[in-house]
Amino acid sequence: SDSELSSKVILVQDALARLCKTQYSMEEVLARPLPEGVDPLKLEVYLSDEDFQRVLEMKKDEFNALPAWKQLNLKKSKGLF
Repeated sequence: SDSELSSKVILVQDALARLCKTQYSMEEVLARPLPEGVDPLKLEVYLSDEDFQRVLEMKKDEFNALPAWKQLNLKKSKGLF
C-alpha cells in the first residue's frame, strides 16, 4: 500500500541522514563509542560553528590557520583528542 511504502522511504531517509550526518554536539564527539563514521583524530571538524567557537574559543578558519602542533595542543586542552 502507499502508506506502507512512504513509511519505508522515511526509514531509509532517516538512516541516510544518520550516516551522512556531519555535525555532532560536543557531547556526541566525546562519547565512546564514537558515532559511526567519525574520525577520532579530527573530532573538531564535526562540531557546529557555534560549538566550535564555544569550545575552542575561536572560529574554524582561525583554528585552521594555526600550525599543526598548536591545533593539537589546543584540542588536547579541550579534551578533543
